[in-house]
Amino acid sequence: MSPEKQLILDFLNNYLPILTLITFVILIFVYLHHFHFRFSKKESKFLNKLGDFALPLGFFSTLFAMTISLIYSDYLNQLACGLCWFQRIFIYSQVVLFAVAYIKNDLKIFSYSFYLSVIGGIIALYHEYLQLGYSELVPCPAVSTVVDCVKPTFISYGFITFPFMSITLFSFLILLAIAVKYHKK
Repeated sequence: MSPEKQLILDFLNNYLPILTLITFVILIFVYLHHFHFRFSKKESKFLNKLGDFALPLGFFSTLFAMTISLIYSDYLNQLACGLCWFQRIFIYSQVVLFAVAYIKNDLKIFSYSFYLSVIGGIIALYHEYLQLGYSELVPCPAVSTVVDCVKPTFISYGFITFPFMSITLFSFLILLAIAVKYHKK
């Protein structure tokens, strides 16, 4: 690997986990905020505002995830395993859906995004489960690739891997769908 590519790889491996961890902690607080306001039947100005910006947030977050995954696999030659490809299917498809919905200003996308994110999140949870060293429930790789699904490409802070990044993204997309459904008037 060239020194330039190694520098980019080191940068991404150092700062993406930090960004993921910060986003995950914020998501926990926002989910708690949602449940508080949902069960108290009060209106949340924050979640209403989040619903107002849900389309661009959904589009740019999925576009960012797609771009980073392609940089890793195509530019930095960090091959993806079979389960990573399944997660990518559920992310890449949402980029296209969000682009069309963003152009048309169509909030119906969130009912589709919700289900795509739940399925992608389940795959990512299972993949994270495998990469943290637990035994396989389903033989892996589910798709024959040269990369083993069980071995993490990188692991940071003892639990942040690519599947954890996917879990964070899918959780964010589910939150956007919830904000649009329950808090946007």
